[in-house]
Amino acid sequence: MTQAPASPRLTIAIPTLNRAHCLARAIDSALAQVNADIEIIVSDNGSDDGTAEIIGCYSDPRLRTFRHEKTMPPQAHGNFLIDVARGEFFLGLSDDDYIDPDFAERAIALYDQVPELSFVYTATILHIGDIELPALHGPKVEDSLEFMAAFFGNMRNVCWCACITRLADLRAIGPIPGDRFIGDMYYWCKIAFQGPVGCVQKPVSHYTFMTADNMTSSIGVMRWANEVQRLADESLELFLAKGPDDELRRRLIRGIPRFIAFSVADQFVWTSIRGAPKPGLALALLKAFRHYHRHLATWPRVAASLVVPRRILRPVILRVAAKAAVGHQRIIRNWKRHLL
Repeated sequence: MTQAPASPRLTIAIPTLNRAHCLARAIDSALAQVNADIEIIVSDNGSDDGTAEIIGCYSDPRLRTFRHEKTMPPQAHGNFLIDVARGEFFLGLSDDDYIDPDFAERAIALYDQVPELSFVYTATILHIGDIELPALHGPKVEDSLEFMAAFFGNMRNVCWCACITRLADLRAIGPIPGDRFIGDMYYWCKIAFQGPVGCVQKPVSHYTFMTADNMTSSIGVMRWANEVQRLADESLELFLAKGPDDELRRRLIRGIPRFIAFSVADQFVWTSIRGAPKPGLALALLKAFRHYHRHLATWPRVAASLVVPRRILRPVILRVAAKAAVGHQRIIRNWKRHLL
């Protein structure tokens, strides 16, 4: 283990497991941060593919490294990172994602400008194969209830590599339970209700889809469906406790079933592209039916995941992503024009 500053403003935590092929990009992007008081934690969760050699190539006073001989569950690894972090703020950066050099500077500056923010996320580029899809995001400062209604209305995309929270808030909520798999959403769905939500308007984070070992795509369909349903139910309960007006309440209640349906349908597609066995997907189709059956627009996605060969499904998804990129750019331009 190497040493880093004792009290940095931001901890950038990079968990890794057998990702020697992409880890260097994540570490390099963290080390490239300008005008920012940071520490970088790289935690190797028992890799056996040369990851240790990649990490050993780095020597920087801001970098702290850990090596676990035995691989622990992702939840326990996430809890470990939160325990050892020293920063005022915390960013989890997956080893296959990366950030631009001005990421930390812009995120910390927004917190300093608006101290009451519950958490900050940044505009993000979603990399789906070679397609760059701009994630949907909100204004610089947004009321927490407006943000949650927009998120479950599929008008906000919040990725782990773009979400900066106060370390104290993570620790106050407590460790990620062993039965939770979407750790970032587990935390920020609770933290968001503590105050307005901030957004760095420039896309300074990069989230990678459609790799064979992407953690999101590796979560089974039913696991994903149950987790998203649970998070939505918990968010609705916290939302209603705030006593929002009828319009916001209607938006959220109307949006949640559709959000879950499309999230589950997309998970069918991602797991199919990853190479999940078709019989398992067919079984999930029946078990997850209640989550998507009322939204007919999800049926083609679910059906394609079962009947379209992987070698064909992947280029089809890339064409869909390219079309969505145009739509997202138009949506972002329109709402920014509306704000002006």
